[in-house]
Amino acid sequence: MLTTSRAWVTAAVVVALGSGSIARAATSDTEDDTQDDAKTTPKAKASPKHDATTDEVKADVTNADDSKAGDAKSSEKLDAKTDDAKANADDGKADEGEAAPKPAPPPIPNRPLTAEVNGWRATVYGFAELDYMQDSTQSFVEGSLNNTLARPNTLAGDNPRSQFTARNSRIGFIASAPEMGGIKATSVMEVDFSGNQPVETSQSDFYTSGPLRMRLFYLKLETPIVDVIAGQYHDLFAWGSFGFYPNSVAFLPLLGEVFHRDPQARLTKTLHAGAVDLQIAVAAVRPASRDSGYPDGQGGIRLAVLPWEGANTQGAGRPIVAPMALGISGIVRRLSVNDFSATPSNPQTATAWGVAGNLFLPIIPARGQDMGNALSVTIEGTMGTGIADMYPGLTGGVGFPQLPNPNGNLPVPTYIPNIDAGIATFDGSSQLQTVNWRTFVGNLQYHLPIADGKKFWISGTYTLIRSTNVAQLVPEAGRPYAWDKGQYADGNLWIALTQSVQLGVSGQWTQQTFLDGVKGANLRGEGSLYMFF
Repeated sequence: MLTTSRAWVTAAVVVALGSGSIARAATSDTEDDTQDDAKTTPKAKASPKHDATTDEVKADVTNADDSKAGDAKSSEKLDAKTDDAKANADDGKADEGEAAPKPAPPPIPNRPLTAEVNGWRATVYGFAELDYMQDSTQSFVEGSLNNTLARPNTLAGDNPRSQFTARNSRIGFIASAPEMGGIKATSVMEVDFSGNQPVETSQSDFYTSGPLRMRLFYLKLETPIVDVIAGQYHDLFAWGSFGFYPNSVAFLPLLGEVFHRDPQARLTKTLHAGAVDLQIAVAAVRPASRDSGYPDGQGGIRLAVLPWEGANTQGAGRPIVAPMALGISGIVRRLSVNDFSATPSNPQTATAWGVAGNLFLPIIPARGQDMGNALSVTIEGTMGTGIADMYPGLTGGVGFPQLPNPNGNLPVPTYIPNIDAGIATFDGSSQLQTVNWRTFVGNLQYHLPIADGKKFWISGTYTLIRSTNVAQLVPEAGRPYAWDKGQYADGNLWIALTQSVQLGVSGQWTQQTFLDGVKGANLRGEGSLYMFF
């Protein structure tokens, strides 16, 4: 109880400090805060002829988890104001005895770090980030993700953890070639500092010397017929990076959320029908196991209703206006796993699959670019089997059983799997079984009616994840360390200190139910400061 109280007190202090900043920001920062970027894969604002596939690249420039999106209408308004100011200034000079009004300042460019030479366009983007996390247990490192909690009445389950990290900071580069023959070519390269490190790495090196990690490396070809993406990009399953991520200070993914990137080849076609856009996409994706012999297949349909717009802040990004959207997607894969033997001779196969539904719904719509008093909901629901890798960190405590050794032979026979843990395992009859999961993620965000809703907003999330067969796949000895139900909830307060600097504070709760009925829980207070460029 003392540990839990200390975590909540820490969260309260963080929130109190953030609340103090609200008053200071409200009195000192009066600039128009037109947001051009969004952390963690935002979806760009739709134009009357909105090409959702083009927005994949725009989204990848804004992301605090993945990209940057421009606000075209805001720029048009600023340009118009500048032109009016120039006209008024000229009129003032013509009238004797009247002082000419001071010209309005030029609008802030959507992408300030952009250069164009001979038709080539290059943009550098990213953000610097500092995060502080205070946990009631020692269950998690930086992100909680879908990892298994420490059990209560253990060293890790009964003691707190405190962390500072800047490893989530990242930098990206976009290069666009001159259009030729109606084909637009663009490449995106993005890295952060959360690369894998050896187990023996010291804590000092872990937090201060994080290696580069490849996040997004892909090329995109936009043609009059179909658009092509080739390289490492967000999975099409659950329409990653298309405006369906929850708004949270926590590192994505949240418990039960699909959030994955893979090498792939994708074809996309967008159909425009007045106020509605319909997007159809299919992809051949890196298989869960290279020994499966076939790539994973993913496909989806996404519908956007352009006039129905609301505030859509993705991950820990900056708020933008986006249209109501509905996405349906699926994944199918073949698994081929070495048979359960110390000397495998024949693989066992299984078919894995998943379906996902995603919704972004403006409940109280935005008024143009004014997001004040706007309320939006984001929902994701998924179900499937053999797709645990789509939810990073998820195993549910399911591994591969030990080979029988009735004669006590030495060395002890060992089974070496050729697939990642948590996707499939063997039952008591040594038959291959895929692991089932069902998930729900719901997020609400409300933008206060101050400074067009771009200065202060709040958000909250609830998620639920369940398995229908983990209990049947885990032997008795492993039941205290496996779980089949998890819940997560958070509350977040956001303050845009300037157009480029943003503060977020959050309280987070995670609970998991182990197969022996014991419930583990973690409380986290988190504060994050970002500067986008």
